[in-house]
Amino acid sequence: MIKRDKFIYLYNRFFFRVKNNSLKELLSFIIKTLFSSTEKIDLDHIKKPNKNLDSLFLTFGTDKGYYESKKTFWNIYKNLDTRTEYKNYLEWIERDNLEDDRHEMGLNYSPIYEKYCKKIKDNKLNILEVGVAAGHSLACWYQYFPNSQINGIDIKDEDYIQYKGIRLKYNKLDCLNKSDIDNYKKNTEEFDIVIDDSYHDHPFFETNLINFFPKIKRGGLYFLEDFKNSDDKLIGIREFNTKYNRKLWKYNLTMKEIFEKIKNKQYFDHEVIKKNDLDYLFENVLDINLYYQGHPTSSIAVIKKK
Repeated sequence: MIKRDKFIYLYNRFFFRVKNNSLKELLSFIIKTLFSSTEKIDLDHIKKPNKNLDSLFLTFGTDKGYYESKKTFWNIYKNLDTRTEYKNYLEWIERDNLEDDRHEMGLNYSPIYEKYCKKIKDNKLNILEVGVAAGHSLACWYQYFPNSQINGIDIKDEDYIQYKGIRLKYNKLDCLNKSDIDNYKKNTEEFDIVIDDSYHDHPFFETNLINFFPKIKRGGLYFLEDFKNSDDKLIGIREFNTKYNRKLWKYNLTMKEIFEKIKNKQYFDHEVIKKNDLDYLFENVLDINLYYQGHPTSSIAVIKKK
């Protein structure tokens, strides 16, 4: 049944192209599909979007804003009845009207990022995002920080990233591969800002923190997104085990609890964060603030370095 549905979908797509494109356009599409890699969107040559951060999140399509628009585009584009609204993702990005009642609600991190970054956004910064998917948030940072170097790392191949730009650099890395991460850190400058939007669970939270917080300059910022889901799940599992007089073998502290202990300079045993890591954090963390922005999974920690 699945194969039949896929065949029908591809069949309909082909005749949709035949109906809505000239022979020249159809041949060009076939040649590009067969012989070319996906062309990246050049961030230095698109129509300049609104520099308000929430508008940028809405423009490029991430879940970080008040609304989340990426799903809107793909649901429009995969539907043969509506896909003529936009020819491609670039046309979607350059749309004039950002408002659409088909958007899902987002995580609403815009006010938090604006609070900490608005005064420094025009500075020449070195910024790293860990976990970038197709690169939509990288595109947002690229436009919001117009004079900064924007770096992204993820486990995906570089071809998966939809954007390019003279200030944009991507590296394929496994965050849990110590050798690769050590080599990457050795060959990169210190960062002013690190944003962790990678795999939202243990041990990625802790591993990225101890790997990249030391690479932040004095006075820099470390953002960790989307830990609430993991915290809520862990609390539930922990309470269930306690009910039967059992305890968890690993990762029995939520990120909220870990942040509270670091803030209070309280030592704890942990599978990833060791005593020497805690010593460094106790000495170098100026402040930690946690924000929950209304969405059931919305959670962002902001750690400032001394």
